Amino acid sequence: MFASELALLETLVGPYKSGNVTLEGAYEQMLTASEIRLLPITPVILRTAARLRAEWNLRTPDALHAATALESSCDLFLTNDPIFRRVHGLPLILLNDLL
Repeated sequence: MFASELALLETLVGPYKSGNVTLEGAYEQMLTASEIRLLPITPVILRTAARLRAEWNLRTPDALHAATALESSCDLFLTNDPIFRRVHGLPLILLNDLL
């Protein structure tokens, strides 16, 4: 299982805002000391993200996540954000669709 390094940034914002040190530690532990491998944001991923932004009108963070998945040949992109349906070739499952 893998994710973009950007996931660490996005996940820690809530605990930082609320000052929840326990949740901060739990999130960081989950993303750095588990089966999840954080992939770096490389120049190839940045170029792919730029193309996805231009083609599908994605926000930069969403484009970076999708580009990381595409460039890493991911088997499954798990999210609850339907905007990713726009990205052709992304093997997508929406959590709400499973309920």
